[in-house]
Amino acid sequence: MSDGAHLPLREVTRRVEALPDVRPLRILPLLLPMWAAEVVATVRESQPYDVLDRYLARAIDSGLLDIEELATFFGVEPAIVSRALRFLAGIGHLARDDRGRLTLTGLGRRSLADGRRYQLFQGRRLLLRFDGFTAAPVPYSCSAGSVWLRAPELTLSDGTAFQLVDGGTALPGDAVAALLARDDLADFTGPVEPVEAEQHGTRPLWLPVYLVECEDEPLVFGRALDGPDPYLARLMVSRPIAG
Repeated sequence: MSDGAHLPLREVTRRVEALPDVRPLRILPLLLPMWAAEVVATVRESQPYDVLDRYLARAIDSGLLDIEELATFFGVEPAIVSRALRFLAGIGHLARDDRGRLTLTGLGRRSLADGRRYQLFQGRRLLLRFDGFTAAPVPYSCSAGSVWLRAPELTLSDGTAFQLVDGGTALPGDAVAALLARDDLADFTGPVEPVEAEQHGTRPLWLPVYLVECEDEPLVFGRALDGPDPYLARLMVSRPIAG
């Protein structure tokens, strides 16, 4: 029993009744099957640029390469420019070409293009979550705020018992690689994006939700959002529940 895993049924009922133009037929507490892939990854973290760092990167990308030249252009002491360049080189944004000239690395160019200062960190342990129906990745908006159960059972202190929903879809061996190749990777991993990952295991998890069957499209309440979760509703719309 873990009340922290979800709101009591009476609270979800209250929230449903407060929604305009919603006519609920029944509310079902359910446990949805999910997968967690355990990986050790090199991750790319995103931070705001310091103003000088960003302008230095832009100037170097435009062809200003000499410290004195950069200091004169920005009207600051050469020592300040030198310190900033050492920092940018230390986080992998600057390198020297075969002529010894400063140049932006791929990470530096991407940071400049996105307006965010990216940095790589190795050896991070992550859980990447996938649903048990289609083996598709779970959006970060859902996974980050949810409570994930290691066993398929949950009864709240008010007596609400969650019914297990069968999944039946195994997680493909290439699921992690396919996720890392997506252009919208950040939608599933949040601000810490894995750029390389070695998978160390896979284990099942279960997600407690309330399915609200309505006269129109169903609503689904998880813990990540205060109201209905559009992702969970899309996941459940093709899965009729008996009972």
